[in-house]
Amino acid sequence: MPSNDLTRRGLLLRRALRRFLYAQMALRSAVMIALGREAPLVRFTVEDDPPSVYLVFRVEPDAVDRLAAELDLPPGLRLAPMRCLADDEPAHLLTLNVYRVSGITNGMRAEWSVYVEDGSGRTRYLIVDARSSGRSMDPVDVITPASRVEHRREGDVVSLAVGPAGEAFEASFTIPPDAARVASAPEWTTANDEIYWANGISDRTFYDGGLADADQVLVDPATVQLTDRTRWAAYVEPVPHRVLVFREAIEFVVSPWANVDELARR
Repeated sequence: MPSNDLTRRGLLLRRALRRFLYAQMALRSAVMIALGREAPLVRFTVEDDPPSVYLVFRVEPDAVDRLAAELDLPPGLRLAPMRCLADDEPAHLLTLNVYRVSGITNGMRAEWSVYVEDGSGRTRYLIVDARSSGRSMDPVDVITPASRVEHRREGDVVSLAVGPAGEAFEASFTIPPDAARVASAPEWTTANDEIYWANGISDRTFYDGGLADADQVLVDPATVQLTDRTRWAAYVEPVPHRVLVFREAIEFVVSPWANVDELARR
């Protein structure tokens, strides 16, 4: 009966074989991506320090149509209500997510998003404004210049500032040591499957339990000190509906600009 024990020589052989085989597969994928026969897949990690923060605002009921008109949504998309937490009632929401990213890009990022129906039966994110502390790429601007995105945690105090002084969003709050862990509504999580941009191009995303079963806590919105000089302040309630803090990193694999070939064929 053959032995299952690995010798050092056997380990070295398998290491070399693994490197060679997967390097060949990566080269093949690079060629297929360049030919448009495969979709690119890149890693994208939302770091846990400082923690990813969501400030979730309800859109004022009489501002929904005005917001839709200003956004001039791409064909086939329309604003849709969303639940943030499992025990929420659906409402039209605008969220600001501020986080540190590594992988496809690096540094601090801030994204304002609304939620849209796209005909699939699911509600999706639509990013209406994105900022980054370093140069990055997105399908709207292609090359996005660096801008002011500050995000830090000192002890239990989180502070953030996004945008130049005259049109900045600034906030600070304390994470209580006994902050309640909360569960996302299922549709809040699956909205990440397809993330649209303002021109209708979308990113396809795949994620792990860091998002599907997120370790997230709820901060009392009434304790948040904020100043909102952005254009979005004209559409939302002044006090956030929810303030969520993620306590662990979230690993994504992203297929950027996933529907661009389909849009080009129309």
